Amino acid sequence: MNDRVPGFAATAAPTLAFVVAYGTEGPQTALVAATVTGVLVLACGLWARRYLRHAAVGALLAVVCAVVAVGTGQARGFFLLPMLLPAVSSAACLLSVLAGRPLAGLVANRVVGGPPSWRSQPSLHRFYRWMTVCIGLVCLASLGAQAALYSRAEVAWLGLLHVVMGALWPGITAATLALSRMAVTRHRDPAA
Repeated sequence: MNDRVPGFAATAAPTLAFVVAYGTEGPQTALVAATVTGVLVLACGLWARRYLRHAAVGALLAVVCAVVAVGTGQARGFFLLPMLLPAVSSAACLLSVLAGRPLAGLVANRVVGGPPSWRSQPSLHRFYRWMTVCIGLVCLASLGAQAALYSRAEVAWLGLLHVVMGALWPGITAATLALSRMAVTRHRDPAA
């Protein structure tokens, strides 16, 4: 867990720099702050040879989001690309359930060592379908909140929501895997 905190901080630092600079200095300074912070975090990661993936993602995301914000001419444009993630995730969850191949089953079942034939097992298929629906609803709620804040140009709240959702996903993933492991165990041992 201790290794994840600095990794998360490396990913979130550019967004936090953007929000703080936006609140104190305005949109142009915020864009520069996010970009510079992203590059600095990447340089520190390269120097320490740790958290490189997180630092690279944070730096790349900061630069691309800053370019989008400059292109839109609005600071809130910084959050347009991050809003695509819950939109795509919601759609993927819904489509996978409609296709009878829930994403939670496709991913979590393999990770927890579940049976390859989980789709033909009614209890496991139903469990994974509901897990996928729940994950899709979380994504949809995130998208709705981001869209509402975006439409009101609430840049600081958008930044906070972006950072909070980034921090929640490891917990959601861990809970999904733990529940999946319990479901697979229950499936293997019906007496449990």
